[in-house]
Amino acid sequence: MLVGKAGQESFRSITRSYYRGAAGALLVYDITRRETFNHLTSWLEDARQHSSSNMVIMLIGNKSDLESRRDVKREEGEAFAREHGLIFMETSAKTACNVEEVLLGKK
Repeated sequence: MLVGKAGQESFRSITRSYYRGAAGALLVYDITRRETFNHLTSWLEDARQHSSSNMVIMLIGNKSDLESRRDVKREEGEAFAREHGLIFMETSAKTACNVEEVLLGKK
């Protein structure tokens, strides 16, 4: 979930209701914007607090097609996912790289 600071809190109150009964969640950050990666801990805490303990959470680094503008190393995403027990993938919505795999739950 990528949200600007101004709308972040009001958006959160809405998203909390969606966690109830959810089988899974995608935490998505933009590999070209460090601040989106820096907010992951907060979003993960929110997801875990408002969902069942067996909900599957995937960490998705998006915009992998913009390698030259990368601000978050793949290894950082992998380490965050490993530390928090998440499935990790990098995708590109523009080129559709790994998008189908994410939606089908394939790693």
